[in-house]
Amino acid sequence: MAKEFDDFENDEMDESAKEFFPEEENLAPVVRDYSERRILIWEDDDVRRNACLEVLSDLLVGATFKAVKTEAEAMEQIENDDWDTFVVDFYTEGVSASDFVKCANNYPGSILVAINMAPLTLPDERDPAKTELLRRLFDIEKPVTQLHG
Repeated sequence: MAKEFDDFENDEMDESAKEFFPEEENLAPVVRDYSERRILIWEDDDVRRNACLEVLSDLLVGATFKAVKTEAEAMEQIENDDWDTFVVDFYTEGVSASDFVKCANNYPGSILVAINMAPLTLPDERDPAKTELLRRLFDIEKPVTQLHG
């Protein structure tokens, strides 16, 4: 039997339905400080690499980024600098089996974030629903282990 809504007020909501609707104050994006984060992006495609860098720079305020085009450049960065996050696109042929991914997986105190860079655009990523999901991939504690002095 259908529930009667004749006496339903606009400000009133069934308690069981409230779980599906976030509170208004939870809709505003929370500004976080990523100033201690060091993120290395490897993407062969210039357009995708630049879009990824732009989106992540806007999303992860204060983080340090380096975006490289080749696996050789990425490997050089691993050897010469400290990183806590590596970003790659596993849809790119050969990336998942690359030496870079093997090194990144074994890099102490770091995470490897695999995202599809093809659809990344800054206007889309300003949508709070998309932004929050993408941002959560990067929410880890700052690693305490460093390889380079």
